[in-house]
Amino acid sequence: MSALPWSRPDPLSAWHDPRHLQLRDCPLCGSARSRPVMTLEDFQFFSDAAIGKRVPVREVRCLDCQTLYLNPCWSSAGFAALFAEAGCSYGASAGRAEEQVDWLRARGLLDAGLSVLDAGCYDGRFLSRLPATLDRLGVDIDAPAIERGRARDAQLTLLHGDFENFDCPRAPDVITLFHVLEHLPRPLTVLRHLHALAKPTTRLVLEVPVLEHAATNDINGFFSVQHMTHFSHASLAHALARGGWRLLERQTMDGYNGCRVLAEPAPVSEQVHADADDAARLHDYLGAWHAAIAAVERRLLAARDWPRLVLWGAGLHSEFLWQLTSLFDRAEREVLLVDSDALKQGRRWRGLPILPPALLAEVDWSAAGLVISSYAGQPAIAAAAAELGVPAARCLSLYASLRRY
Repeated sequence: MSALPWSRPDPLSAWHDPRHLQLRDCPLCGSARSRPVMTLEDFQFFSDAAIGKRVPVREVRCLDCQTLYLNPCWSSAGFAALFAEAGCSYGASAGRAEEQVDWLRARGLLDAGLSVLDAGCYDGRFLSRLPATLDRLGVDIDAPAIERGRARDAQLTLLHGDFENFDCPRAPDVITLFHVLEHLPRPLTVLRHLHALAKPTTRLVLEVPVLEHAATNDINGFFSVQHMTHFSHASLAHALARGGWRLLERQTMDGYNGCRVLAEPAPVSEQVHADADDAARLHDYLGAWHAAIAAVERRLLAARDWPRLVLWGAGLHSEFLWQLTSLFDRAEREVLLVDSDALKQGRRWRGLPILPPALLAEVDWSAAGLVISSYAGQPAIAAAAAELGVPAARCLSLYASLRRY
């Protein structure tokens, strides 16, 4: 049995490349007046690297329209560098496609002969689920995904391009934009471009997470570092109006944070609207977020006296544990970091080698304990840890229940 590579995390700050960040005015109303509402300093994106992958994460509130947004946000170079290990496509989450298809069909948006444009189509899998009687088009920024989609389904028209200026071969009857708009630095520009591509009868189906349903027990929270603009019902309606779209229907989705709207083309509005209650909703959310962090802290009390710590999960959840909790406060405690993703193994996170979980079979659990650093993956990791011989009393789950995002 070889000696396990127990080590201690690197607490030091690392340089960040200023080219990865860009300051911006409010993405909805253009105001330069804002106030910070949350800041995480020296936030590391995924594994260690020679390039600067630690940056400040700063969320602000526009003082004129109440929109919440990341500022500075990621530049194109920053997005490519910071999210290289996460992929760079957006679109619907797995498991929701059938519900989305049924929703569109119930509103007559999948009638034979119509053209449907999916913005953020990835490799076109959602489009492939739509009836072949449609003219199915998709656009995405991920060139390899578009190439895979073209090879997989030749009946689709898949375009590689920027959502702000791509060329569409024909005016679509339906445009879908499922969980894409929140990722973009200039959502208003995208909505206006889609308006320019549309015809008077075009219908836009758009879905984003909203502040009204932001409360979750996941410490990652509503302010995902992958989202550049954070919407409420009011700011979404504001964005639609300024983007040239009239709201026809709004629906809160069951089981996850999704606000789905149906809209039609309308004259572009230059008016600035704000819902004063959004400031109170923000404080309600921040209170719920801090309560979620406090609940995780209470669970971490069980690991306080473990001489050694095994952490399963080398993703963003571990960075949030580093940023928000006391788990790494003990400078003398040695840590073993494992992850089942073979692409992460062999890399490092904050100086800790990322190792395969099979090594857990060699751990002396009388002097160590395992913390599961994942939200959605918690049940699967707990089951895998049990199979590797981790005693239940030494396997710590941080969440009593899970809520789908």
